[in-house]
Amino acid sequence: MPHVLIAGDERKTHNYINALLRAGASCDSSFFPLSDHYDALLLPGGGDIDPAYWNQTDQSSKNIIREEDEAQFLLLNHFFAHRKPILGICKGMQLINVYFGGSLIQDLPTAALHSFNETDQYHMTYIKKDSYLESLYGKAIITNSAHHQGIDTLGRHLTIDAITKDNVVEAISHTKLPIIGVQWHPERMPKLKRNVYFADGDKLLSYFLSLI
Repeated sequence: MPHVLIAGDERKTHNYINALLRAGASCDSSFFPLSDHYDALLLPGGGDIDPAYWNQTDQSSKNIIREEDEAQFLLLNHFFAHRKPILGICKGMQLINVYFGGSLIQDLPTAALHSFNETDQYHMTYIKKDSYLESLYGKAIITNSAHHQGIDTLGRHLTIDAITKDNVVEAISHTKLPIIGVQWHPERMPKLKRNVYFADGDKLLSYFLSLI
C-alpha cells in the first residue's frame, strides 16, 4: 500500500486523509517527515504564501503563516531531491510554482468568480490536448474553486495543463518529474453520476498514486 505524507496539520486535513484512504493509500499529516519511507508528498490547500518568496511585498494576501510555508517548502525540496511523486492542491500547486521560480498574482482581477464564498464555487476548466488530464477527463470539466490568487509567471520546467475561460491556470505539471498540481480541490469532489462534466476527484488521486 502506498504511504503518503500530507504536509499539513492533521486537524485540518481530514478530507485529504479520507480521499487518499478511498484511493487505496495510507497517510500521515505533518509538517515534518515522520519516516524515511514515504512514497509521495501531498501539499494541501491553505492560506496564502508569503509574497517575499517571489520578491514581492504583501499587497492582497490573506492568512499567511510563514512557519507553514517554510516547512512545506522544505518537504517539497526533500521529495523533489529524491525524485518522488508530489501533488499540490490549491495552495499546494502555487507552492510548486513558486518553488520552481514562478510568481503569483496576489489578487486575481476575476477573484469574485473563484474565491470561497461560504462554500466552493464551480466553473468550467479547459484541459490541454495530450495532457495527462485529458486522459482522465477529456477536454473540459467542472471544477470547484476556493482561491483568490493564481499563477502569474510559470516556474521552470513546468507546463500548463488546464486553464479557465478567464485565463486562470488550473493545473500544472513538471516536464520531467512526477510532480503535478491542480488549483481545485479533488478531495472535495466525489463522483457524481448525474453530471458527467463534474470532475471525479478520486480519478486524479488514483492517477497520483499510480506515479509511485
